[in-house]
Amino acid sequence: MPRAFRFVGIFLCISGLILGIFRFKYGFKPDSLEIKTFALYSSYLENKFLEFTRNNMSEEITGFMIITGLFMISFSREKDENAEIDRIRLRSLLTAAYINFLYILFSIIFTFGFAFIYMLILNMGVGLLAYIITFRILIFKTRARVSE
Repeated sequence: MPRAFRFVGIFLCISGLILGIFRFKYGFKPDSLEIKTFALYSSYLENKFLEFTRNNMSEEITGFMIITGLFMISFSREKDENAEIDRIRLRSLLTAAYINFLYILFSIIFTFGFAFIYMLILNMGVGLLAYIITFRILIFKTRARVSE
């Protein structure tokens, strides 16, 4: 993915976080986002399968923006992409997989009911966030070691 996508990803991620704060902390649900959409499965007061249903898309847009932003940040190329960067990417991906596994294990053992559902929702971004943090730390250490 081109390097410029990192900046698009940062913009999407920050915008999604701001929208999420307005949606979940302040209950902001704009009427303009109340649309009829196709749902494979929907469960509110009744279960619906393969039907059109009315839904306020603010939660979906928030999640889409955050996850897409994190993905773009994670996999946009570095200015000086080389074999060492590829090795760091692989190591970061493995570390992120371990962190994600531990997060899910922790969630299963220590959270129950709707709290577990919230942990699963958060899990959508935990792996990408763990990858970004690990990758940036390893890049920083590598560049510091090279500049010595």
